[in-house]
Amino acid sequence: MTSSSSRRARTAGVVLGALVGAGLTVPPSVAAAVPVVNCPSAACTQVAGGLGEPVSSAYDANGNAYITYQNGDLRKVNLATGATGTVARGLGNLRGIDVDGAGNAYVGDFDGNLWKVDLGTGSRGLLASGLGPLHGIVHRAGTTYATGGSGKLYEVTQGGAVRVVASGLGLSQGIALDGKGLAYTADMFTGRILETNLTTGAGRSVAKEFYEPASISVAADGLVYFSVGDQVTRLNPATGQGTQIASVRGLNSVIFRLDGNGDAYVAQVTGGGSLWKIKGLTRL
Repeated sequence: MTSSSSRRARTAGVVLGALVGAGLTVPPSVAAAVPVVNCPSAACTQVAGGLGEPVSSAYDANGNAYITYQNGDLRKVNLATGATGTVARGLGNLRGIDVDGAGNAYVGDFDGNLWKVDLGTGSRGLLASGLGPLHGIVHRAGTTYATGGSGKLYEVTQGGAVRVVASGLGLSQGIALDGKGLAYTADMFTGRILETNLTTGAGRSVAKEFYEPASISVAADGLVYFSVGDQVTRLNPATGQGTQIASVRGLNSVIFRLDGNGDAYVAQVTGGGSLWKIKGLTRL
């Protein structure tokens, strides 16, 4: 009979071999645990440069990124070519963004305004105001959810009706939905990963004691991904078990957003501003 320890060792060897072949390097000190993703490498490539100081980004199914700026600009980046263009200007001190797949973006600014922007024409309409700094935006099926510096989770419908889903969530730079009625936020003040029922507002802490967690995402596998510094953690919200899956080296910060394929995109403000792609982050 094969022991469980020998099975783990053999499995680890297979996984590490695959990671190295994908462009990842694994130092001896962490060879049995966490792979290092070097940027640049085959696993981490620059998509575009000369982007200035991007704040947040969202991605559509057609291979485009949409990036917000504090000067009120909303820009578009073609992920295949790196070509950039300006969608709209004068939107305020922008923070969070999401897109709906129907040609619209939803952006929040530091003054608490939530805007809907036509990505084809740049025309915009104000959906809500007075919500406090809106760092995290997500849009699903005609409804926008937003959170940020006020510690509140807002639900905003197409007609502009605003409902406070929950309060006391601290400061989260992002929000993610699991598609089953739950939202996840990361409180940078207390280090908690929070789960909120979007219908009832009931919430719970599924993990805690992380230092300034960011980049909250829910992948196709139903697990939660977030970053602390250059470390990426995969969390099972049902059990509270978290596993560090990668250490990303060579970037100034690792505040990422996942696409539908499990790839991660990271916007950098240093070196003239750039956008990076980490292939298959959720498969590490």
